[in-house]
Amino acid sequence: MELDKISFEVAFNLCLENAKSVEVKENIFINEALGRFLAEDIYAKRNSPSFSNSAMDGFGFRHSNNKKLKIIKEIFAGDKFEDFDIKDDECVKITTGAKIPSSIDTVIPIEKCLEVNDNYIVIPDIKKGANIRIKGEEVQKGELLLQKGEEITPEVIALLVREGITNIKVYKKVKIAILSSGNELKEPFEEASEDDVYNINSYSLKALFERYNFDVDLIGIVGDDLDSTIQEIKKLKNIYDVIITSGGISFSERDFLYPAFIENGLKPLFHGILVKPGRPTMAGIMDNTFVFSLPGNPLPAFINAFALAVPTIRKIAGARKYYFNYVLAKNEESFKVNPNKDHTILGFLHAGKFKVYEKYKYGSGMLKPLFYSNSLVLLNKGRDFIDAAEVLKVIPFNNDFVEESNPFN
Repeated sequence: MELDKISFEVAFNLCLENAKSVEVKENIFINEALGRFLAEDIYAKRNSPSFSNSAMDGFGFRHSNNKKLKIIKEIFAGDKFEDFDIKDDECVKITTGAKIPSSIDTVIPIEKCLEVNDNYIVIPDIKKGANIRIKGEEVQKGELLLQKGEEITPEVIALLVREGITNIKVYKKVKIAILSSGNELKEPFEEASEDDVYNINSYSLKALFERYNFDVDLIGIVGDDLDSTIQEIKKLKNIYDVIITSGGISFSERDFLYPAFIENGLKPLFHGILVKPGRPTMAGIMDNTFVFSLPGNPLPAFINAFALAVPTIRKIAGARKYYFNYVLAKNEESFKVNPNKDHTILGFLHAGKFKVYEKYKYGSGMLKPLFYSNSLVLLNKGRDFIDAAEVLKVIPFNNDFVEESNPFN
């Protein structure tokens, strides 16, 4: 395979195939665990519910043909008592979550009763077993509750707390270094002439990766000089799990990042993708560090960071789910594409429809297409026209992830 003639889909798969999870694990308190990934399976320590209980405020009784039931007792949530029997013509007043005596098999909500007073109730026909949560009906003690690699979300924390689990083993946070290249670049806090360009990529990429809970350090700017670029990379490798660069990765005599990485032992996976926009993109592995070199133009740098780097880094971080989840949407407006290239197409997704930004007529140096888009289409080559009403696979920017997916059209 020629390194500079691969498709976007092949580049995507190469990145994921070669991404290895970090080996370091640590125990942390669940209040600090949001966005981290479990480094071990979690098994249920108890049944859920841990005891049979009422799902409603109402009256509990033994199901029979009796319709008039005498109230013999009140049971509230949190009450502890010795188990007892009730007769077919008796019932207990009970609140939601209260423990159910073993002799009770049905609960009727108060509002469903035909008559209620302090001494008895009259009930209509009701299905046996109604409104009772049976011990262990949701989770059995010893059952696999959460798999290794599960992302810690508020919902996961709720499951853990229900088990009385306060400390969990997680993979360490992935550390990312972001380095920009180019003599023309200035930091946003510096004075810039009309001939200078602000270092957009470092700041936009830092924000992107921090959205996914990765640790990110801004390294700064390295000039267009081979020796200084070699030394800068040498300082970073093996300190960071991932190095992200932008600019200086094309094929001109002033693009020094590729030879600088090679000098530091990089084994490239690819150098150049047949995609519009974003051809000057490289990925590889340098000792224990995964490397992405992105275009200098801010739009393809952001798109390729999102589409290639984010899934790869999630896998490195220990995630079980790292493939993009996509939605099927009807293309709202026809547009032309180059049949000899893959395409990453920005647009707006709403109510099951996708509208490409400005009919796909925008440049790599622009930022408004990013701002006015909320989703991305990954289109394989071989097409020259996308019809209106065609159904496309669309990746929302606020997407979730799944264990297996093919988001390419």
